[in-house]
Amino acid sequence: MADNLSEALKTLKLSSTSSSPDVLEGCLDCLLKALADNNMEVSGRLQEMGVLSQLPALLSAPSPCTPKVANIIAEVAKNEFMRGVCVDAGLIPPLVQLLSSQEQEVLLQTGRALGNICYDSRKYSAAFRSSTRTRGKLLECVEAHGSTRTGY
Repeated sequence: MADNLSEALKTLKLSSTSSSPDVLEGCLDCLLKALADNNMEVSGRLQEMGVLSQLPALLSAPSPCTPKVANIIAEVAKNEFMRGVCVDAGLIPPLVQLLSSQEQEVLLQTGRALGNICYDSRKYSAAFRSSTRTRGKLLECVEAHGSTRTGY
């Protein structure tokens, strides 16, 4: 498992946007499995290798891998020590852009990622609120995908 994780991290670090979708998806799957097995350690390795700074590029263009990238960010941001790292890596602006997606899985994982980054922190919540057009994107998202229930 450690060898697969190391290889996946190297591949993501070296060729995140130039890899074929199949190679990239395999790396993301490996990373999600590793995060499920040992979130804190794997998150630390992502930080050490500078992989998080590669993720905004993966979120900027629509791709079948987009929900997995947002899921990875959501899992990493479960760790309090990684929330600031996520903000510093520039992940909030591309995540906010994804709020206009029509894909439910993208919206789910994006909401999880933003929620985990901002969880219990005024500082990181402020970074989210100051992101360009956040309020407009949220309103668009709610209007487009909101529940038909009233009073909630």
